[in-house]
Amino acid sequence: MKTKQIIILLLVLILANMSFALDFKSKQPILITSAGQSADVLMAKILAKKANLKFTIDKSAKPEQLKDHASLILVTGGSSKGLGAAKTDKQQELDRIKLLIDAAKKSKTNIIVMHLGGKARRGKLSDVFNQLATENADYLIVVKSGDEDKFFSNIAKEKKIPIKLIDKIMEAGDVMKSIFGE
Repeated sequence: MKTKQIIILLLVLILANMSFALDFKSKQPILITSAGQSADVLMAKILAKKANLKFTIDKSAKPEQLKDHASLILVTGGSSKGLGAAKTDKQQELDRIKLLIDAAKKSKTNIIVMHLGGKARRGKLSDVFNQLATENADYLIVVKSGDEDKFFSNIAKEKKIPIKLIDKIMEAGDVMKSIFGE
């Protein structure tokens, strides 16, 4: 009997957590930026445009840009090529992201983290950006192939951050619609 009660309790907790993740809402306009200078931020732009969201995209957004936005989307994943093109390095990019996160928290701006790059945006360079952004998120949208080792899921569980795991990048657009819809 005890085992049955424990299983029922666990199911209730899982369903409650799933419901919380699905009920997360945020406001527009949105500032979309990169956390690591990968090209994945361009996919987020396409998804936001397709979802008819009000947004500004700036791969190297600064904290002062938050004043005109109600939400911040950080698209995570490091790219040495992208860092070079942005004329920045890993530490400068980390410093920029920390300042953005601090400004968002100070202004009570929701931080949504999108990890769209899957396995390709994991590893030594990417994971410093992934971890910083994820630990400070209010909501996570993660392509499952990027979470095979439960990197994002474990942070979400530890920090009590709702997470939506998706099979395909295009599913992120539907998640964005549900988050930013009326």
